[in-house]
Parts: sequence; C-alpha cells; structure tokens
Amino acid sequence: MSWIGLSDHTFTAFDPDGVNAHSPMSFARSSTDVIVPVGTLLIEATFTARARMPQRILRYESRAGWQRSLSIMLTAEGALSLETRQGDTKVCALLNITIPPSGTRLRIYYSWDAPGRRATLTVENLDQELLYQTEFSAPTPLPMEDAHEIIMNSPATRIGADTQVIAISDKVEPVGLTSGVVGGTPLETETGPKFVERLRLGDKVITSTGEAKPVRWIIRREVPAMGNFRPVRLRAPYFDLTRDILASPDHRIMVAGAEAEYLFDETSVLVQTQHLIDNVSVRRETNLAATLWYYHVLLDGHECLKYAGLWGESLFVGSIGRSREMIATTALADMPFEAIPRHTRFAQPILSGYEARTLAAALCA
Repeated sequence: MSWIGLSDHTFTAFDPDGVNAHSPMSFARSSTDVIVPVGTLLIEATFTARARMPQRILRYESRAGWQRSLSIMLTAEGALSLETRQGDTKVCALLNITIPPSGTRLRIYYSWDAPGRRATLTVENLDQELLYQTEFSAPTPLPMEDAHEIIMNSPATRIGADTQVIAISDKVEPVGLTSGVVGGTPLETETGPKFVERLRLGDKVITSTGEAKPVRWIIRREVPAMGNFRPVRLRAPYFDLTRDILASPDHRIMVAGAEAEYLFDETSVLVQTQHLIDNVSVRRETNLAATLWYYHVLLDGHECLKYAGLWGESLFVGSIGRSREMIATTALADMPFEAIPRHTRFAQPILSGYEARTLAAALCA
C-alpha cells in the first residue's frame, strides 16, 4: 500500500487498502478502530499569510469517543507550526522557513513513525527550490477514521482557502529532489533506447556531450497525480520529439536555437517544463490514474539525456547531498551516502521562471 487518501478541488478518493483508479472511495466503519502507525500527510498550498493573520493550512478536531485534533498553521514570519492532540497527549513541532513572496507554492510533508518514535516536518518551496526540515520525537499514530474525515473534508475538518491538495500515505514518503519523467519514457543508451524503468545501475546513457556515461542510481517514487505533481505532456514533433512523453512540471529540458541566443546570449538553456506550457507543444496532462510513478536518473555529474529525441536533465543533487540527515529523507536514502555525487554545477544555464516564460513567448511568436 501507499497512498490511502487523495483530495484536491476536482477529485477525492479514500481506501485503506490503497487508492486506485477503479475504487475511488472505500471505507468500512469497521476501520474506525484501525490506526496508521507510520505515514505521511502531504499538503500543497500557496503562501498567503499576513501580519497578525496566520494562514490556516489544515485544522481537524473530533470529540467522537475521545478528543483528537491536528492543526497546521503558517505565519507571515515564516513559522510553520504543527500540533496534534490525542486525549492527554500533545505533540508540537515548529519549522522556520525564509519568508517567501506571497503566492509562492509550498509542499508540506508531515511524516511520522510512531513505533520508531520519530517524525519529520518538511517544507519545499517549489518556486525557489528551497527545502526546510526539522525532526522531532514521540509522534502519535493517526487513527484511520481521522485520515478518512480529513480527506473527505468532513464537518470536523477546516481546510485553508489556499490549500489545494491533501494526501495521506501509510508510508514515510521521500521529500525533495525533482521528480523526473513518467514510466514508459524511452531513454537513449549506448545499446539503443530503453524505457527508463528498465534501466539498471551501470547502464551507459547518451549525454548531450556525445559521451556515454554510467547510471549511478535510479530514483523511483509513486506520487498523487494532482497539484504540482501532475505531469505535463510534451508533444511530438516539438523539441525534436519522436513521440509524446510525460514529465514532471519541475523537470528541466534543454532549449536551443536563435531565441535562446538572442534573449540570453546562450546557445542552449535549461527550462522547467511547466514554464513552457502553451497548450500546443506542452500541456497539462488530464487523462491520469489517481497516482503515477516518476523516475529520475543519477549520474556522476549533471547531464542532459536524450528522451525520445528531446534533451532533458539527469538528477541534480546539489547542496542536499552534503547532509546525511537530509538525504536520509529523500528518494536517495538507500544509496550509500559516500557514493552520492556532490553536484556543483548545472549542465546548462538555468532560466528563472520569468526568463523561461519570456523564452516561451518568443518560441510561440
């Protein structure tokens, strides 16, 4: 199992046995005494907190049987607070983040391991690519009934006006790092194209420099197919694609040509796919199951790889790779820490969101 509950403004699903496309809502009242001892609460929201007006992310309170509550708030000063109560047991955590501009997209993870007496609170600033995290002890397990009530937005639940996605998993989910491409995407290797999910460690992939370089690790993660995880479809024959592919919105692809050289004095640049959406060459994908699998390939350096004719980035680890504690909460947790590359430069110049939109407008002109 993994994701047992998903909710956004268009889709709601809950199933203690794992959400899938065929049984969107399944909850027996016999499940009310079941607990989720290990899990993750994932929330996506935009930052709108103002002075003396904290932003409610989520509030749940139930007095059915015994008193239980869960509250997540964010202040204008960048203080994210989490508080859970179960009977006489109260657990609090506080995480301070750099104050983001209003409207910044945030992804919040509350992950707990009650038997292991460990929990983490994480915030990803999706617009500025920043990651914040704190660890605390002695979390309480989440009653399955409470998980159901939160996902179904029951009268006991108050969801913030700027909260877009709420999802619950029965596993500690990985945080950070860009997501990559959806399974079924072909990647060029020295022996020909392979679907990304069929790559093996040591396989040599073709890079934009013309060299074949070995795969050091492949991250694989299942995520809700909603919010900022919803993939974009890059359509052939644009960007030299030989077939359509699906990539995460934060996956960077290489754009070369006269527009890049004229605007930025660079022969080629890297652009997040979400900034290229024009509903012609790139569009948000709509025909999806409840969850999907993303894959990303790690090399010794940051490189551009050939996905069905399009050049897209390999995984960039960056500063997160210097922290053993942080890496342990990501999809690289199973890789020996000493073997993780310390990437210090990008394969190509990176465009900001504004620069990328300027380039996209020029490409459409």
